[in-house]
Amino acid sequence: MFRWGKVIQIRKYLQFCKENPLEFTKEQLGRIEADIRYPRKGVVSDEYVDFVLWKKGLKPRQEYFAKYVENLFPAAKYQKLLEVGCGRTARLSKLLTAKGYKMSTMDPQICPESVETYDISWEKEAFIWGKTDIKKYDGVVAQEPCDATEHIIRQCVAEKKDFIISLCGTAHRLISGEMPEDISAWYRYLEEIGGGSCCLVNSEMIPGYASYIMIGIFQKKELFSQKE
Repeated sequence: MFRWGKVIQIRKYLQFCKENPLEFTKEQLGRIEADIRYPRKGVVSDEYVDFVLWKKGLKPRQEYFAKYVENLFPAAKYQKLLEVGCGRTARLSKLLTAKGYKMSTMDPQICPESVETYDISWEKEAFIWGKTDIKKYDGVVAQEPCDATEHIIRQCVAEKKDFIISLCGTAHRLISGEMPEDISAWYRYLEEIGGGSCCLVNSEMIPGYASYIMIGIFQKKELFSQKE
């Protein structure tokens, strides 16, 4: 039997589905409904976070991250950026393009039609450590790129390429095939492979949510010092 609060949540969810402001797929909308009906302790989907922000009249996650990227990697210094794990619609890349960046993006699930009217180059494939070419970019950005996270960090460290990754709130399987025992173990592992030029920041980038952000600065450390 639903509690009254859950009934209100469902009503808001149905309104969100009708408006669908972020162009979610049926599967993505289903994740929100699942989080409402069958809540998991300490874990929610990214889509549910967007839903809650929408309910509160706040901006989507990508807008907060785009501002974070702009503050740390200004377009005058980081003109060409690669976004990894852009999803179907590459919303973050669109926001950064509007801020003056020359964006490239990659994701196996990207819908080319969603970016055809934007000046964004795209690749419909996964980011693979040791395979993906990042030499032509000034930096790499990613928002909750899931299994690609370790690949990005290792590649950027190897090539000394600056990066910003907003990390997922749940642990992901390592390249080795092992699964970290919890989120803290995963974060510690990412810090270790990042080395001394990388840091893990706990930021309230998104109002009401703790965001863990992995930052790697190699070529433009003086800029990073000024931001700090």
